[in-house]
Amino acid sequence: MSKLNIKLSISDRLYPMKVDASDEEVMRKSSQKINTIIKDFSEKYAVKDNQDLLAMCALSLSVQLEKKIKKNFDNEESLMQELTLIDDSLSNALK
Repeated sequence: MSKLNIKLSISDRLYPMKVDASDEEVMRKSSQKINTIIKDFSEKYAVKDNQDLLAMCALSLSVQLEKKIKKNFDNEESLMQELTLIDDSLSNALK
């Protein structure tokens, strides 16, 4: 896989990175999302320290991720229960 040298701007700092070509778009979108969240926090709250804004952004993104993981896990559990019921029904029908 080919690697690309890119520069991402996060909170007014440039970060040179070497990424797989297939990851470039998601990396750029992610850095834009981080910058948007930081801008929103700086406008809503009286926080001007970039370190605090970055910490708040990291927490916000982590909470979003945890919620999605929980939702996927709950959906997976429901699906497994339904598949077990179908399997039981099919087993009973074949007896």
